[in-house]
Amino acid sequence: MPASRPSTGIAIIALTLTALACGAWSGPPDAPVTITSANQAAYTHTLPAGRLAAPVGTIVATPNFPTGVAILGHRIAVLANGASRAQSIAFYDRTTLTAETSLIGLAKPLKTPLPSGAQVLKHQDFFQGLATGPTGTLYAAGGASNDILAIDTAGPTPRVIHTYRLIWQPFPHNQYPYVYQGAHHADVHKPAGLEADKQSHPRYFFPDAVAATAHHVFTTGLLANSLARIDLATGATTYLNVGAYPNAIAFADHGKILAVSLWGDNAVALVDPTTMKLLAKIAVGPHLTATSIEAGLHPIALAGRRSTPHLYVALANGDQIVEIDTTTGKILRRISVLPYRNAASGSYPDALALDGTRLYVANAGNDDIMTIDTRTGAERGLTPTGWYPTALAVTPHHLYAVAAKGLGSGPNLDHQWVGDMMHGLLQQIPRHPAPSAQTAFTRAALADNHFLPEQRAALAARNARVTRRLDRRIHTVVLILRENKTFDEEFGRYPGLGHWADPQLDLYDRKELPNLYHMAATGALFVDFDADGEVTAQGHQWTTAASDSDFVQRTWGQYYSNRGLQGNPGWTQPLSTPAKNTDPDDPFADDIDLAKLRRPATNPWISYPNGRFLFDDLSRHHVGFENFGEFIARDRAGTVRPAILASTDAGYPGWDRMLLDTVRARVVDRWIAAHRTAMPRFIYIWLPDDHTAGRNPCYYTPDYYVANNDEATAQIVSALSHTTAWAHMAVFVTEDDAQSGADHINAHRTFLVAYGPWVKPATIMTKPYSQVDLIRTIEAVTHIPPLSQWDQNARVISGIWAHHPDDAPFTPLPMQTARAVNPGTCTLATRLRFDAGTSGKLLTPAFAAAHGKAAALTPGDRYTPTSLLKVAGGEQMRQEWIASKGKASYQHVMNALTRYAAAKGAPLSAFRAND
Repeated sequence: MPASRPSTGIAIIALTLTALACGAWSGPPDAPVTITSANQAAYTHTLPAGRLAAPVGTIVATPNFPTGVAILGHRIAVLANGASRAQSIAFYDRTTLTAETSLIGLAKPLKTPLPSGAQVLKHQDFFQGLATGPTGTLYAAGGASNDILAIDTAGPTPRVIHTYRLIWQPFPHNQYPYVYQGAHHADVHKPAGLEADKQSHPRYFFPDAVAATAHHVFTTGLLANSLARIDLATGATTYLNVGAYPNAIAFADHGKILAVSLWGDNAVALVDPTTMKLLAKIAVGPHLTATSIEAGLHPIALAGRRSTPHLYVALANGDQIVEIDTTTGKILRRISVLPYRNAASGSYPDALALDGTRLYVANAGNDDIMTIDTRTGAERGLTPTGWYPTALAVTPHHLYAVAAKGLGSGPNLDHQWVGDMMHGLLQQIPRHPAPSAQTAFTRAALADNHFLPEQRAALAARNARVTRRLDRRIHTVVLILRENKTFDEEFGRYPGLGHWADPQLDLYDRKELPNLYHMAATGALFVDFDADGEVTAQGHQWTTAASDSDFVQRTWGQYYSNRGLQGNPGWTQPLSTPAKNTDPDDPFADDIDLAKLRRPATNPWISYPNGRFLFDDLSRHHVGFENFGEFIARDRAGTVRPAILASTDAGYPGWDRMLLDTVRARVVDRWIAAHRTAMPRFIYIWLPDDHTAGRNPCYYTPDYYVANNDEATAQIVSALSHTTAWAHMAVFVTEDDAQSGADHINAHRTFLVAYGPWVKPATIMTKPYSQVDLIRTIEAVTHIPPLSQWDQNARVISGIWAHHPDDAPFTPLPMQTARAVNPGTCTLATRLRFDAGTSGKLLTPAFAAAHGKAAALTPGDRYTPTSLLKVAGGEQMRQEWIASKGKASYQHVMNALTRYAAAKGAPLSAFRAND
């Protein structure tokens, strides 16, 4: 289906997804390019939800996931903190955007060559904060390095002139998140000055924002709930507790007020920078307590007027800008950044720049910049950006923006990881376009997101027609979610798909997936279906909330690359090692109040998007559901609401690689048998086995995990097909993301299979859909409102529904893959877990006592639930491929990919992920 812009006054050439399968992928340019009507099609790309990334002005590529930008005389500095081994500060000519040099921080040794002229900083990380001091010194926040770097940029080559170390600060037990949320494992490096807890595990201040005066530099500690002031002459540091998750700093009122945004609170802290005393906390939303259940508003960015007491606050999760008088503490004005009347949440304003009477707002969710007249609060227009803008800087003549995901992903022909393969984008935009150009930009920004009135009216009419037809056919919908597969990885050899499949990239097929292939052949197979996120942390929010929050977007890369933060996208994880050798991680933690757990755990409330999750939506509208395995929302203290827990199977196994999906299927089947004549409207089932455990010794082989997942899926579908609800049921099977394999069309492409009595047999659906369209379809069936702008503007799935049903029950096909275990030396803990898992049990203290005798387990033997979880997709692919097909086959497919890249007229390095 063509992805084209309606007429905007700027010539746009239609770009189809099919063309991406046949032609060269054009990502952000390495050299600056000024967008014109002649080249705009080459730099307009379709994103997973069908929206377009189509920046204007002059653009150039940056390293993966930039989040900071600063003006330095004739230079622009861009800080990038993606999930790769290298994080960096890159420098560009301010006028031409020509890349000059870079400082590269390495957490681990880098295998790929460094850019020419780059300086390497060993054991150095970066995170978000970047600011220029009055003397021209650049200051950068070090995140997990626990430091602030002072960088001299006066000469031709920027150089670090000082490193200021920071120390974690305790915060009150009654202050969110109540328990320190940093990683508990030993990191790849431990900088000097890093504090440790009683178990000698590092604790991080985790600086994430920075601002400077002539004599001091100020920084916020994300994990310490603190503000730090560093004396530039002596290095002496003063700390002040300011509140939950501080993450931005701005001065107001002639420098007499220092404002700090509190990401984990609906508030802004005002501080006297001279005395380091807390003056006030200004509420920008409802007062929050430990029992607050609604998502936070996420104050994330600040812009202050040094000459006045006025301060502007961006509420990323509230789609508002709040103007505050810092002298009186009063809110002067609230400005909505929503793109149309009655829009759902999801604009995610996350960066601000202020100059004169113009306030510029980067809307990360809408891929645009809104210009606001500060005299009236009126919008003056929109400007299209790259995918997910995260930072802004302004000069008298230009606005500079960085977009974390650039222009999106193309094919990952070199098995690169979708999590770090996308280059960011630096964009230079004229501040004073002609009125006709600004009008065109505004219309283009709306059209790219399908927000024009005529687009929304057409979609509403279409969805209403489809829903009316669907109401007569489907009354119950079941979603079976699996883990981490691209389309080519599982359907590359599926017959009759033509250019939609590449058999050379197929890792699993009919042998491991007889039932999935049978469901596709007798149901519907979607060949142009995208995951909306890149990794599991995002994927489980997209499949339950039709969005992922700004907190998840900005932080997942840090814990996936083991940089100080503990994983916190909605699930819970232990924050300390087991107290005893026999104390395993609790796989049911997502169904238990945090206070009832044996060990402190991550508190995920801050990660929730504004609309929360499907389960909340269904509960609010009194629609029956059952949840098997997906995380559920909590209040700020970590308590699960009884209404949600009542429809969640608390005995369903969570992430444990030794408990097979056939064990999970038996749990589901027992529930189905008990509810055969009284099924709820929606059922969510998580089956994670096809994630596999790679080549980890003593775990099942990847082939067997995938085959077991297939058998479990078949058992569940068979059980469903013997219920009274089957006559009007639709079952959807898909993945949470597409990160573990290669795909010749797009690294976000995965599969969707639809099955049920009303699904037309042997349907090959070639229309582009994504996970948010699936969520929109579930909402249509259950008659609940959308959760975000994405599902509000998504399509109810059509083209697969039959005129007459075939309600014959589903008969599972037998597994064709023998049970096998990876070779290698097994630790006692692994053997005990394996023995427990084969009997459908967990490694409990009682089981260990009965089977492990008195054998002691070393710390390295203790159970960890992360086998191949949060491991880069390229490494997942390598391990699975070698374990399944052998090293020779892996080398063969790599050689084929090299030839494929050459055929596209690009060097292999053009398709290689950041390492």
